[in-house]
Amino acid sequence: MDRFEQMRVFACVVEAGGFTRATQRAGMSRAALSKLVLQLEERLDARLLNRTTRQVGMTEAGRLFYEQCRRILDDVSTAEQSAARAGTEPQGELRVVAPTNFGLAHLGAAITEFLIAHRELKIDLSLNDRAIDPIDGGYDLAIRVINSSLPDSASLAATKLTTSRRILCASPDYLAQRGIPGHPRDLSKHECLSYSYVDDPRNWRLRADGKEHVVGVTGRIVTSAGQVLRTAAAAGLGIAYGPTIFFREELAAGRVVPVLPDYELPQASIYAIYPVSRHPSPKVRAFNAFMQKFFAGKFA
Repeated sequence: MDRFEQMRVFACVVEAGGFTRATQRAGMSRAALSKLVLQLEERLDARLLNRTTRQVGMTEAGRLFYEQCRRILDDVSTAEQSAARAGTEPQGELRVVAPTNFGLAHLGAAITEFLIAHRELKIDLSLNDRAIDPIDGGYDLAIRVINSSLPDSASLAATKLTTSRRILCASPDYLAQRGIPGHPRDLSKHECLSYSYVDDPRNWRLRADGKEHVVGVTGRIVTSAGQVLRTAAAAGLGIAYGPTIFFREELAAGRVVPVLPDYELPQASIYAIYPVSRHPSPKVRAFNAFMQKFFAGKFA
């Protein structure tokens, strides 16, 4: 029997005022309780209890031991309760790394609402355009924009947060001067503003009726920055390629209009990547669930 169990039984006998009263609280027989206390006294080489036929009282050594024992038992109970809460309730610090453009454009409002909903959490957010392994970087999770399928990994798990649809658009003035493309091949004659988070920014892929068209394009801008693409397109510098959400305000205001709207561009999936675990931490689960709900429909 371990020392902790001996301490627990001794405290139980003291607090119950005797062995008989302690049996139900301790969940064992009177004989078993007595045996454990005797073993404890033998190990300590000190008499802890004065026993009479009617009651049990503490010796001076027993009183000193009980005071220390009670503090230890309380500390263990507090530690267990904290661990149990940590296993079920999101709390502590969540370390997140995300692509710079995605973080600047979308995570501010999302994280603010997340922290309002989870008062026991705090966020350490880093922005980096490299595909950082969250384990190597010491992060709880990494947000990644994936153009194709996720790479296989035995050490990392993934939760899909949302899908990002992409479009082509340009200002009415630009199209009035240069003409409106009627087919993907017409793009080769235009100034094209490319989004760098695609497989090949210089070769645009469009699909319609089950057929894919690959068009080589040229232009003066290749960037991952939504503000740059948005501003350049609205200023008439060319046809921009990027996530729909980049251009939502400009589209609504008529500063840009869709180009080749009947053709579909490759979509991207946005994932939360985190270390594999049989029981993902509550803070990671809470973050993923919140972000799925927050971003639902925003990138369509």
